[in-house]
Amino acid sequence: MHLSSKNITSYVGRGYVFDSGIEIDDEIFYSVPSSFFVVDSRIPRELRELLAEAEGCLKSNFLTGASACVRKVVYELALKMDAEGDHYDDRIKSLKAKLPTIDPTYFDTLLTIQEVTSDKVHEDSYDGWESKHLRLILSSLLEILNEIFVVPALREEKRKSILTLKSEVLGSKKQTDDGAA
Repeated sequence: MHLSSKNITSYVGRGYVFDSGIEIDDEIFYSVPSSFFVVDSRIPRELRELLAEAEGCLKSNFLTGASACVRKVVYELALKMDAEGDHYDDRIKSLKAKLPTIDPTYFDTLLTIQEVTSDKVHEDSYDGWESKHLRLILSSLLEILNEIFVVPALREEKRKSILTLKSEVLGSKKQTDDGAA
């Protein structure tokens, strides 16, 4: 998304230009690049909002804020899935056990955020912790959420579609058979 108070009139070789002939980059007052993550609407709203906030923090390289949002997503997911355990690690391990069809490495990746957002936030520095690490964690979390909320819905939609087609095919065959008899 790019916002400007000027009118864009034409496209010239390198990009769009405004009435005044000034290039677009000179006239943008607010710019947000396309999202790295596409979050399906079948994922519960509160989880989508936290993911969006984490991504926003990540875009600005606010690793503490992004890490906190990711942990909050895990806590909320643990509540929704009735995961057991008193601690972050225990809840993730419980989710991993409850969801054996999801690649376990995604859950193992989530366990690494604990190292950063506990002692590191309060006592130590972020030695070696970069935005690429958080992108990995967010990608793993998004894949887990897709496997839980999106894939089953897609399967159900496909199943219903096939059953409808089957009904149409068998229904028309039955009418043909009845008409011939």
